[in-house]
Amino acid sequence: MLDQRPLAGIRVVELAGLAPGPFGGMVLSDFGADVVRVDPAGVTESTDVLSRGKRSISLSLKDPRGLAVLKTMLSAPTTDKSLWRADVLIDPFRPGVLERLGLAPADLLKANPGLIIARVTGFRREGPYGKMAGHDINYIALSGVLSMIGRKGDKPLFPLNLLGKAFDRDFAGGGLMAALGVVMAIVERNKTGKGQVVEIDMVTGARYLSSFVLMLAKPSYEGASFSGPRGENLLDSGAPFYEVYETKDGGYMSLGALEPKFYKEFLTILLKSVPASLIPSPAPTPTSRFDIDTWPTLRSFFEAAFLHRTRDDWTSIYIGTDSCCVPVLSPLEVDSHGLSSIEPGNTVSEEGSTPVPAPTLSRTPARGVKDWQDSDTFVIVPGRDTRDVMREAGLGGEVEKLVKDGVMGASKKDSKL
Repeated sequence: MLDQRPLAGIRVVELAGLAPGPFGGMVLSDFGADVVRVDPAGVTESTDVLSRGKRSISLSLKDPRGLAVLKTMLSAPTTDKSLWRADVLIDPFRPGVLERLGLAPADLLKANPGLIIARVTGFRREGPYGKMAGHDINYIALSGVLSMIGRKGDKPLFPLNLLGKAFDRDFAGGGLMAALGVVMAIVERNKTGKGQVVEIDMVTGARYLSSFVLMLAKPSYEGASFSGPRGENLLDSGAPFYEVYETKDGGYMSLGALEPKFYKEFLTILLKSVPASLIPSPAPTPTSRFDIDTWPTLRSFFEAAFLHRTRDDWTSIYIGTDSCCVPVLSPLEVDSHGLSSIEPGNTVSEEGSTPVPAPTLSRTPARGVKDWQDSDTFVIVPGRDTRDVMREAGLGGEVEKLVKDGVMGASKKDSKL
């Protein structure tokens, strides 16, 4: 059956690395690209859980013969279009590594002018941090965003590894930006026939993702709502109606009733759902929510009110309303499509679930999680597909000799896509 996914026919070499590169590769794979991960020869196990739909070859890039194999895979297409040649290279290495391997982008583009090279770094490639090691917490620290996250009077609170790497600046500012950049470069190549370098660093990516809050932090902007100290602004826990509250059973409810009509509905329901003894005097009203002097009292009331019932009780009270009040769910309570176990008629495995690809395309959707039933499709064995890929690249006759010499690794386990 012909693969109808939008990136079907695109071939990608992903040099094995940490989260941002693999996530970008997984996005491309989900939407149809044939992604081949290049693992180091001699490595027999992988902990990369972002491998679904990919294939793996094991190759020593320190051996000239291994490097020659990779250069062949990255070379310009031959007259035999069936031979495997890459459209895209994902480089996850720190600045200078690719060049030291003899794979400088300028040389690769000279050999294959249509190649797209996505280079993912943490810090900006140029500058004093360029050659330093780092992680998401460091990248968002330099982006100006980390200083904005946290409670009043407390130190900055770093988020999960999402904004940099994908929502973590690693994942959103790195991997997702890489996938987006590759797709844009493919669209442009369809017009000109030319490839290019797609440069991604997670500091810049994090700032771009955070454009909304960074613009609202500008003191010169009349509507600045992030110009105050950390934890004292409208959307950073400063306002009691944009906050997380603990419930009677140790669960939590999220409240985001910003607009007047939503706050009115939330408050009306809340006042009917707690004992009169908990309600302060005078009682809060929908029109007084922006009276900052009342916020401490209002916050104390909300805290006491939510502690009066369990999370599921509050969920049943607010579900179906325009109150912007929903439960905080654990990973094990949400299925692949984001539906929770507390929703009527829905169940979730005790192991939790794997997120489905997004966005959903109506006519040419990504391959769904249900298409991968075996656990080894998420964490693949290095070298699992070496023989298959080498044969497709026209290099099958060299495999056994290179495996014997340790230049390649080839698992006996069959590919399962």
